[in-house]
Amino acid sequence: MKDFNDIAKNIAEDAVRYAKQNKIVLDHTRESVQNVDTILGAYHDSLDKYDGEEGAKTLWNVAVVFGTYIGEMMLRSGLAEKGFVWVDDDGLPILRIPDGKTAVSPISKAHKRILNGVEDSMKSFVDVAFSIVDGGWPKTGVLRVPDVETASGEKTERIIFKEAEQYISLVAEGKEDFVIFKSHDGFFQFYGLGDQFVCEAWFDLGGRRAYALIDPDCADTERVSLVTPFGRYTPRKRDIISLEQLKTAVHAYFSTLEKADFLAKVPHEKMDM
Repeated sequence: MKDFNDIAKNIAEDAVRYAKQNKIVLDHTRESVQNVDTILGAYHDSLDKYDGEEGAKTLWNVAVVFGTYIGEMMLRSGLAEKGFVWVDDDGLPILRIPDGKTAVSPISKAHKRILNGVEDSMKSFVDVAFSIVDGGWPKTGVLRVPDVETASGEKTERIIFKEAEQYISLVAEGKEDFVIFKSHDGFFQFYGLGDQFVCEAWFDLGGRRAYALIDPDCADTERVSLVTPFGRYTPRKRDIISLEQLKTAVHAYFSTLEKADFLAKVPHEKMDM
């Protein structure tokens, strides 16, 4: 991919010109993000006009234009001074400090704003991003925005907690064998069926940092049979947790950035590797 830093400013200016034609001002200030919300909201309200492959392509191109504008505005508003630049993340331009962990994906967020509506507010996205970058966002805030991968091969980038419910349901209803949430420092995975699940959390993959979530009320470490539509597993009885416990663990994973904070909230045992 051509270095996006060389073309991003021109794409952002396309957004400015489009907005001007519709009597909307985009002046590269943080306040202008509300006007981007207005523009993308209009596309969301007209989703039925963009069906089929061509419609999906049009909406993605709109997300690229206005997501790039948001990214360029954020760079002007302080991210550039902190070392952020556009980098290629598997074909998707995102903002990140080279070799750094904190990444910002305004294009993906703009696409979600179009598809999901006001619940994926661009203003909220920008405010949270600056809070994280400036060190002002508490550890207990909703900080993880992981990618998700299912056993069938579906991959979705950067989901928030309220979107995780559907992936839990896919496993619980026997439609998927397992689901993996991939974050900057490792991953969280689970499999099961109905009200019985086995769940693991892996952190900092270079070390012995894998954890099995456990039922704190069960001390039985004997192997038992766990049958799903995808096969028969033999986890320890202590390793089988309920649907409610799984949902609690997923929420804890999404709502804490630090491994120690997550482990403090969920019963677990260190796994031998």
